Amino acid sequence: MPVMDLANFKTRVIGCSAVMAVGQLISSAIANPATQAAAGMIGGPIAVGGVSILAAIASGIAGNIAANDLGNRMTERLSKNPRILDNHDLIKAAGEAIGYILREVAKSDRLIAIAETKNLPYPETALSQLAEKTPEYWRDINTNTSDLSRGLNISEDQLTKIFSADAEEFDRVTGLTTADWATFVNEFAASEGKSFDAEIVEFVADKLYATFPKAYCGVLKQDAAKGGEKFAAMQLNLHQIALAELRDLGLQNGEILQKLEAVATGQQICQVMVKLSAIEIGIDNLAQVRELLQTFIDTSAPRLPISLKSETIIEDRTKDFTGRKFVFEEIGRFLQTNRKGYFVLEAEPGVGKSSILAQCVLMMRRRCVTHFNSRSDGIVDAKTFLENACLQLIDGFKLRDKYPQLPENATANGNFLGRLLGEVSATLGGKKLIFVVDALDEVDLSLQSSGSNVLYLPDVLPDNVYFIVSKRPESLLLPTTKNDRVFDLMQYDAASLEDTKAYIAKRTSNSASIQNWIASHDLSREHFVGAVAQKSQNNFMYLRYVLNDIENGEYRDVSLEDLPRELTGYYRKHWAQMMGREDDPLLEMKVKIIYVISKAREAVSRGWIAKSVGETDLKVQQVLKKWDSFLRQQQVSGEIRYSIYHNSFREFLAKDETVQSAGVNVEELNRQGMNNRIEGAPL
Repeated sequence: MPVMDLANFKTRVIGCSAVMAVGQLISSAIANPATQAAAGMIGGPIAVGGVSILAAIASGIAGNIAANDLGNRMTERLSKNPRILDNHDLIKAAGEAIGYILREVAKSDRLIAIAETKNLPYPETALSQLAEKTPEYWRDINTNTSDLSRGLNISEDQLTKIFSADAEEFDRVTGLTTADWATFVNEFAASEGKSFDAEIVEFVADKLYATFPKAYCGVLKQDAAKGGEKFAAMQLNLHQIALAELRDLGLQNGEILQKLEAVATGQQICQVMVKLSAIEIGIDNLAQVRELLQTFIDTSAPRLPISLKSETIIEDRTKDFTGRKFVFEEIGRFLQTNRKGYFVLEAEPGVGKSSILAQCVLMMRRRCVTHFNSRSDGIVDAKTFLENACLQLIDGFKLRDKYPQLPENATANGNFLGRLLGEVSATLGGKKLIFVVDALDEVDLSLQSSGSNVLYLPDVLPDNVYFIVSKRPESLLLPTTKNDRVFDLMQYDAASLEDTKAYIAKRTSNSASIQNWIASHDLSREHFVGAVAQKSQNNFMYLRYVLNDIENGEYRDVSLEDLPRELTGYYRKHWAQMMGREDDPLLEMKVKIIYVISKAREAVSRGWIAKSVGETDLKVQQVLKKWDSFLRQQQVSGEIRYSIYHNSFREFLAKDETVQSAGVNVEELNRQGMNNRIEGAPL
């Protein structure tokens, strides 16, 4: 491809990206009820959906221009606009999206199959190297001399999807032709001294054609997760440019222009960016329930100040999150049909309670009072909860002038929290105040007054105040109101199995190592997914451990049939492997170290562990590496501290026969740990 054509190609991709960004922005913003009301749109033609938005824009163009003609004219003007070509954020987003696709395609089974069939070298390394260089290469292509000699030919159907407020519609948008992408791949490869077989180029080009808009949205999503300021500014700029181009095309309907201009504010752009943060690469089957949950809260209000430890748990537990739509639908119904109350999510350990509540916080855009109890992090008492919840309410609802600091007895019981609930509920204006509180079963009730509700949760709630809480199916002292809803997740085997399979399939698609393990064991993906789902018994903690072990090569010589069954079976198998031979010189130290960590009330340092077991820091570090998959590591004051990742493993270790059968004096270890605390040994 000549240099001039390469610049032309980049210009056309930027033009396509600009139209997609503007279309997603306008449709999402106009579809927002608050924006509709502000712009006087309720009941108007634009409020109906993506097609109505497109029709309203097209109908205001002089001469009744067809929608696809409008799309091509907008694209041509946008991609020729020097302000677009100088937009570094737009160029960066497009380049990163192309690199992302090349990186994913490089791990494809189909690509390997093509290479094997034709007896060609595997292209994975070469494509991965290109992917690393794509952003720089893309940035350096000169676009200033391009004349857009070939149009994008965006059809009316494609333009309708671009201007749709439905994320699933937008995911079905395509960009340039497959032939365009094939030419680009060949030119890019040649510039790096590489070449690919024609069938491989065709496969890569097909993927670029089909998934570029999705990957482009993925880049915006990643930035939005970090705040989205740069790309929000980019979209605001694009929106303003698009309005100017629409005027130049002959937009005569002043009312439509006013409505479009009404959404061109920095605040509205940021709201759209937050919505983009929910769009995954692929179909987002939670879009509708997410939108329902967001109708209950004030999305224009600032985020509530969630604690760092809770944010860490949220980030960890929502990684690779999949499904659970039926749970969120039930939460939505509960909020919709009750004036107030408690929604209690019950399930056995490892089934995903914390992940569901963490995802719930994200779906409500952190506009809910959030608290995650955690034995591993030392968050187990009512005092911590009350302080956390009250401060979130004071800061989130601008009560700092009235309460510059918490009253003296604010954390002694639930009285002050109850007073705050009354004050805040009076200011909600039809919205709801929602608490998300995880792992009630991990609360240390011995630190509360006898007979009190767990965490001193209020017995009486004001209207429009709700608690979404989780716990194991065990008896706890909870408030009882007529609006309570206990949701037993263990009763939904069929739906949970589908989510389990979807999670395994997603992890498999994202991991070349798991795909290679499946191939080396002569299995089909379908059989692998079904068998592992069956062994897991719908336990996501089991899946995390087993899939990580497969990915890390731990089960290289283990057959599918010999993989452990259920979470307890996994713990037993791993324990047996860790114990190894009886003459292992590290045997006793392995047991001591994991035991003292399990008994610690919060994350502890290597020095604390070494003192507890009477060993050197170096030997402790050697053993910690062996327990790595069961530990959570966190930086505290410049040093790494360790805690048990999941409470179910702590309970496995607590059984007398598990640790004591290894010949360890549990009483002596407990005594030494107590001495450490008394002597003030560093955590």
